[in-house]
Formats: sequence, structure tokens, C-alpha cells
Amino acid sequence: CWINHYNVTPIELPFGGVKLSGLGRENSRAAMEHYTQLKSVYVAKGDIDAPY
Repeated sequence: CWINHYNVTPIELPFGGVKLSGLGRENSRAAMEHYTQLKSVYVAKGDIDAPY
């Protein structure tokens, strides 16, 4: 068993330091949600009455 082995974990596995050893987490859903925001787009697909 190797501790701190390089590049053998899945890319989805969160990693990062706590306290003075680093700031936050990387490669996790929580990290993605920190840098993004939810947006909704509504597209009506019905007929439109053209006035011309």
C-alpha cells in the first residue's frame, strides 16, 4: 500500500487540504457547484401567430 501515490485515483475523487494545508476541495460535485450557478431556460415550442 502506497500513501500519496501519484495519479492512481479516479478523477471524480475529491481531494484538497484543510486548515493551513490548502484551501477547499477539487474534483468534486461540491467544487463544481461552488464555481457555477443554476440557470433555467424556457423555450416555447407552440405555434406563434404572425401579425404579418
